[in-house]
Amino acid sequence: MKKVAILTSFTDFDPTYSLCRIVDEQIRMLVGSGYNPVVIVKQGFRPVEMFALPQVDLRFIPPFPASNYINEAIDASFKSDVEKLKVALIENLKDVDVVLTHDLIYQPESLKLNFACRQAIKEDDHVSKIRWLHWVHSATGPETLGKELQQSDVYFDIISQKFPNSFVIFPNAYSIPRVARAFGYEEDEIKCVPHSTNLPGFCEWDPLMIKLVMEKNMLSADAIAVYPIRLDRGKQVEVVIKTMAQLKKLDYTVRVVIADFHSTGGDKVTYREDLKKIALDWGLNDFDLTFTSEFHESWRTSVPHKVIHDLFELSNVFILPSKSETYSLIAQEAALLGNLLILNHDFAPFRDIYGPNAIYKQFSSNIGFDGLDGNIDTTYGNEKGYYHDVAMRIKYELDNNMVLAQQKRLRKERNPLSVFKNYLEPLLFSEIEK
Repeated sequence: MKKVAILTSFTDFDPTYSLCRIVDEQIRMLVGSGYNPVVIVKQGFRPVEMFALPQVDLRFIPPFPASNYINEAIDASFKSDVEKLKVALIENLKDVDVVLTHDLIYQPESLKLNFACRQAIKEDDHVSKIRWLHWVHSATGPETLGKELQQSDVYFDIISQKFPNSFVIFPNAYSIPRVARAFGYEEDEIKCVPHSTNLPGFCEWDPLMIKLVMEKNMLSADAIAVYPIRLDRGKQVEVVIKTMAQLKKLDYTVRVVIADFHSTGGDKVTYREDLKKIALDWGLNDFDLTFTSEFHESWRTSVPHKVIHDLFELSNVFILPSKSETYSLIAQEAALLGNLLILNHDFAPFRDIYGPNAIYKQFSSNIGFDGLDGNIDTTYGNEKGYYHDVAMRIKYELDNNMVLAQQKRLRKERNPLSVFKNYLEPLLFSEIEK
């Protein structure tokens, strides 16, 4: 495994500063993937957030005056500051294989650190072998920026020299030709690594909810269905299981979470065991299906409403096959948090409450066709065929509705671990032609 360092000039952690958030995410990626990263900051930095993780080796460079404007006060200390930084870098990078930087190669305030890195490369055998991955976070090229800020010749001299043994990293591939020309690299030396979003942190999910999501690898799922319900047979939890099992057979990765509250005795326990057997028979395993009462002792009898909110924020499919309801607040909450609704057509009140913006399928009812007490018993000539058709409709919506498709894509592809595995980690091992 490569030893990876993230080089910054941070004096503190400012969550409103985009570079701080991006470095925070990179630490999360590395630690979550089994790495113990070195993170280099200025002396006096107090670790918080990801910077404070025990797996992080925090190392320090001396403080130095920096500005986007070169002035006499800064020029006067330029050489001595660079020398101190160079010495610190050689020591801090003595066991490092790859260095990640952010705006180092063009930002005027990073000029001294940029110069010190180049000096360390020239003077130290180990540092000369390090691979450098330089993130660029601005669409403005260095020459344009330098002119706008009326930089001195020192700035233009340094940025005109290609940084040794390095790739430039940009968050979109479309801009590669422009970035290559702006920084003097070949196009194949510009690599695309999109920004990630840590959904649990961004949404401030409950810690136990995050544990569930990570243990069951839910961020990578195509379809996630949550059903908060007491385990009464009239709620027809088996319909959710059978539908999601058929969706799995359509090459979808699925997760089903049954938030089974107040279901610790009598037939509710028997029903839960019956549901597990149905799940296995139809093709769902223990990884696909979770009963919250069995996931954690504190959830054995009930789940906090905050967790239900968090689960609906994660999920994208809500299936409600219940035969009897007065309203169903859970359907309303699921819809408000962006879930596709699949409701019981046979239970006519749902069509009155939720109108045309839902998918209605027949799952029987305890109200007759006349609207009075009675039963509608829908049977299927081909049960698996029926649920296959329901699953096909769900898949169509998740693939073709722009909001649902984008949500699914970003959750799967732009979470920190996915971005690291598919974009960043390969660069840690890729060769750079000399």
